[in-house]
Amino acid sequence: MDYKRLGGGGPRIWALALLQVLVLCVSRTQAALQIPLDYKQENLMTPPVITEQSPRTQAVYSSDEIVLKCEATAQPQPTFRWTKDGQFFDPKADPQLVTHAGSGTFSIISNGNSGSSFQKYHGTYRCFVSNELGTAVSSEIRLITESLPKWQKETIAPIEAEVGESVVLHCNPPVSTAPPQIYWMNINLQHITQSPRVTQGRNGNLYFSNVEKSDTKNDYMCHARFIGARTIVQKEPIELRVRDSNSVKNRRPRLLMPQGERSSYLALRGHSLELECIAEGLPTPEIAWVRREGVMPEGRVILENFNRLLRIENITESDDGEYQCTVSNQEGRERHIYIVSVEAAPYWVKQPENGVYGPGETVRLDCDVEGKPKPSIVWKINGEPLTDTDSDLRHSVKGSSLILHSVQSRDTSVFQCEANNTHGTILANAYVYVINLPAQILSPDHQLYIVAEGQEAFLDCRNFGAPRPEVTWSSDGKDSFSILEDPRVSLYTNGTLHLISATREDSGQFSCTVNPEAENISISATLEIRNKTVIVVPPGDQRVPRGDTAVFSCKAQYDSRHFHSKQPDPMWRRNGRKIAETADSSKYVFDGHKLVIDAVEEQDEGVYTCVAASSIDSDEASGRLLVLDSPDPPADLELSDSQGRSVILSWTPGNDHNSPVLEYVIEYSTMLNQGVWSELTRVNETSALLDLFPFLKYRFRVIAVNEQGKSGASEPSDSIETPSSAPDSNPTGVRGEGNQTDNMIIHWEPIRQLQWCGPGFKYQVSWRQAGESEWHEAYTESPVFVVTGTPPFTPYHIRVRATNERGPGPEPDTITGYSGEDLPLSSPVNVAVEFLNRTLVNVTWSPVPRESVRGHLKGYKVHYWRSRSLLERPKRHASDRFSVTVAGGRSHALLSGLQPFSVYYVEVRVFNGRGEGPASEPLRFDTPEGVPGPPASLSLDSPSGSLLILQWQPPLQPNGNLTGYELHYQQINESGNSDLRDVEFKPHELNWTVLDVDPRSLYRFYLKARTSAGAGPHVFIEGLLEGALPKLDNISMVSGKTYTNISWVPREGSRDVEFQIQYLNKHRSNSPWQVLETVSSTQSFYQIQNLEPGTSYRVRFTVKNRTDDMSFWEHSIQTAGPVLSELHEGFATQGWFIGLISAVVLLLLILLIGCFIKRSRGGKYSVKAKEEGQVDSEARPMKDETFGEYRSLESENEEKPDSGSQTSIIADLKPLGSDDSLADYGGSVDVQFNEDGSFIGQYSDKKEPGTAAGHESSGPASPVNPPTDVPVVGLLE
Repeated sequence: MDYKRLGGGGPRIWALALLQVLVLCVSRTQAALQIPLDYKQENLMTPPVITEQSPRTQAVYSSDEIVLKCEATAQPQPTFRWTKDGQFFDPKADPQLVTHAGSGTFSIISNGNSGSSFQKYHGTYRCFVSNELGTAVSSEIRLITESLPKWQKETIAPIEAEVGESVVLHCNPPVSTAPPQIYWMNINLQHITQSPRVTQGRNGNLYFSNVEKSDTKNDYMCHARFIGARTIVQKEPIELRVRDSNSVKNRRPRLLMPQGERSSYLALRGHSLELECIAEGLPTPEIAWVRREGVMPEGRVILENFNRLLRIENITESDDGEYQCTVSNQEGRERHIYIVSVEAAPYWVKQPENGVYGPGETVRLDCDVEGKPKPSIVWKINGEPLTDTDSDLRHSVKGSSLILHSVQSRDTSVFQCEANNTHGTILANAYVYVINLPAQILSPDHQLYIVAEGQEAFLDCRNFGAPRPEVTWSSDGKDSFSILEDPRVSLYTNGTLHLISATREDSGQFSCTVNPEAENISISATLEIRNKTVIVVPPGDQRVPRGDTAVFSCKAQYDSRHFHSKQPDPMWRRNGRKIAETADSSKYVFDGHKLVIDAVEEQDEGVYTCVAASSIDSDEASGRLLVLDSPDPPADLELSDSQGRSVILSWTPGNDHNSPVLEYVIEYSTMLNQGVWSELTRVNETSALLDLFPFLKYRFRVIAVNEQGKSGASEPSDSIETPSSAPDSNPTGVRGEGNQTDNMIIHWEPIRQLQWCGPGFKYQVSWRQAGESEWHEAYTESPVFVVTGTPPFTPYHIRVRATNERGPGPEPDTITGYSGEDLPLSSPVNVAVEFLNRTLVNVTWSPVPRESVRGHLKGYKVHYWRSRSLLERPKRHASDRFSVTVAGGRSHALLSGLQPFSVYYVEVRVFNGRGEGPASEPLRFDTPEGVPGPPASLSLDSPSGSLLILQWQPPLQPNGNLTGYELHYQQINESGNSDLRDVEFKPHELNWTVLDVDPRSLYRFYLKARTSAGAGPHVFIEGLLEGALPKLDNISMVSGKTYTNISWVPREGSRDVEFQIQYLNKHRSNSPWQVLETVSSTQSFYQIQNLEPGTSYRVRFTVKNRTDDMSFWEHSIQTAGPVLSELHEGFATQGWFIGLISAVVLLLLILLIGCFIKRSRGGKYSVKAKEEGQVDSEARPMKDETFGEYRSLESENEEKPDSGSQTSIIADLKPLGSDDSLADYGGSVDVQFNEDGSFIGQYSDKKEPGTAAGHESSGPASPVNPPTDVPVVGLLE
């Protein structure tokens, strides 16, 4: 709000009253009143105010409709008049002009011609608006009339140029007040493609920096678009012919636009500045812009037209200075400096304002303007210059202000302030309205003001009247003077009471009274002070690597009276602009009091402000986000101070992206391997002295490194070439050794080509036998040289030196090498064995003479092998050999991991780089007896309900003569574990029977073998009688629609064991196992009933193992009938089903036709064939005179076999079959079943062997050989 402070507090009432009177007096001399819109007064007159006028400059064409606007408001209704070029102009007197009642706007109707009737309206217009209170004046309107632009016909000769030359195609469009837009196109109206090589200048010309053969065209056409005239004109086509050239040479850049080294440019404040540099050259030059002695204006600089055009928008006086464009290519560079001067047309600093004043007040109208050059100011009253119309001494001009003393009603007028300089003119109207108006309070009564503690409070008592009314405030018994005693309280001229730093004690009722001595109008207001909103956890500064997530946290405390439920989350701003979470963006996520910024980039940097706001106040805190990234590449690499073998490289650092550069990596590339860059050195400054090798051409580049990583490589520097010289160094790693007994190969590390230092590089190799004085010498380019005809393992002195055409390198070092080695001559003697324990021995020997090694002594190899166990007979075949290598001159070795009670042999050989020498005589040693390994097996069986049989096998590794076995066992039941019982056995005893076994107890057995060395590790087994697994063979299953028959064969000799049968519906999730009754292993058959058709089940056999069920057999089945999933899928709508039904219907029709034909012929059929077809072709053998599998004759189509039968899971299965077979029984079997599949028929007597069966069996039915003719559907116990 725009308030003027009226008064404040003071320590004494009389001083406060005097101050208030003085301030009121001052306010009456300066303040201007504005009649509020909500002030109600009948028949209130208002001076004229212009609301709309035409632009100051208006260019029109003969085809345009011309409109000059002048609209205003006033009461009573104003009158309008016009001047043209300073003379009275009456629009109504011209028949070509159209005017409107109550408006100053008129329009000129064009007939489409460009004669004098159109040109006569060219000129400068001004509108005057008047009523009884004064006259307002518009700005000058300059109307420019032009004819439609046309291009003069011309003949343009073809332009010829050679490839690589520069060409300019001139446009020269028609001259117009508004410059046209230029487009270069061909005859098909396709734009000419522009690039750094081909660009269009601001003057419309088309510039070719260098032409190519493809630029040859005969239809380059310049099109000029005049927006105001709404027309496009085109120039005659220009033909460009480009010839091939045999001598295309590169050229340094040359500026085509502008020319010269410097030029001056005048820019106007608030406009756009456009500077242009267009150059020619080969290759195409690049252009860069800088501001000399300053930086480019931030956020207002735009580079266009491939950097050819620099635009600075909204020019200000601070943009004065020099701007330089630099054009460059590899051949050189050229520059141009623009000297920019910024001037300004007049612009307002403070305009005079309309105002309502009471009689006797002093009025001040301010007209502050700026411009360059400094504008001149002229004051007018009602459109007439002040000096020509007013000689009243009450009017005075001081600087740019007009002061009116003791105004009266007759002084009501409209004043004009007009300022101008060479760049333009501005004008402002301001009326002074002197009037008496009764006071009114415009603010509402009974207003409630709620502010936060510490905030400012503004209690409104907006009023209006002329002269300005007097305002007083009171509160809870305090009068206006008492309230204003508080230094925190001020009273503004518009009646507002201003309270700063509000406290809880300030709450209460307030009353505002206007003109207490006259109208005595008053309103009341209530002030309520609440707790202020405070951010208790502000967001902190964040330094986040690019691509990571930044999290700002912000927590605040609010006054509880603001919110009835949950407190609001904070609002976030970035660099002052609100951040909004959008559905299609995952950049910003608002998580309660947190702001999460995902995958931060450089553009996410800035100040993030958290704003916690209530309805009356807010608090905010900020944190800065710095995005860390690897630096930008260095630029502007420069070589200086070249000293032949060194040079100084300097560069300009790139942006470090908030992470300081730690070091710079300098890389080089040479002519030896162009395009391959290698690291030269690392520095932490922006320049480096580089040591170079001779005889090379270098280029350098620089990479910056910070904590976030490496920058890209800079652009390569210019090249530098070093002179040649003799080599600086000799090869390293020189060594001599032979690979044959009569040679010596001299090796060395080759010198890199970088270090050759000159042309004709070679190696000088010198050698002599130790003790001789004469050197042998040879030259080679290879890093290997072979000396032949040498005695075995003889020392030689060797030198290798680098040379080139400029001379040899420094004096080389002399090293000692040896010719080739030969095999050792002697074998070790005095080989002996010392036992350290039963599996570890120490082998010792005497070293061989040093001269017999005939090479470098590498060490000794101890070879040993196990011949046999001492329990075995001698073997003729060789055993596996092992070896231990002893480095150097050591004469002992440890052999570990030997097997006890075994025969071993050992031999020792010396070896050198050539190989091993002869072996020592093999030495036999026998290892002592050891503890045996565990028994090979341990098994437990229970042939009856009261005893257990334990069986075992001897150890696979006895490691000596067995002396017997130790057995430890204990009984475990619910009351606890019994003590271990010990039993010993002789070596030949391999089983033991435990009598009187408790059926409900668990037994644990530990068995060890023993030799004279002691007992070995044990094997363990445990078992019990209850829960023993049944031994079942030939388990098979056959399913019907609602049942499944299960049969099995108890293993011969096994005891009877009870177990349970359980099944699970696989189609029902989370369905429990259904437990059936307990069955006996000798029962051989069981039927599961009440199953669902077409359903998959899981069936298992379990036994009780102390407290839990243990499964020992499990299998999947499916009952007969349609599969549930097929029913659920709506098979009736499937194509295959429709086809199947169609085929069945067709077959039925054929069968019916066949039956009719056969009946008409009296057809017959064989009953015997039908009966024989119902007899089983195969039967499964069973034990105890029970019958095998059979089929039902009545439910054949209802039942189908399961996926097959399954063999027993018990080990040691007997072969399928038995002494009895279904073939022994009669071929006629009367078998019937109820609907549930239970047996109701009888079999015939057993056949005698050899009698013919109704159908011959091809073998017993089994899981491997199931029946194929008829499905098996039932079992008989």
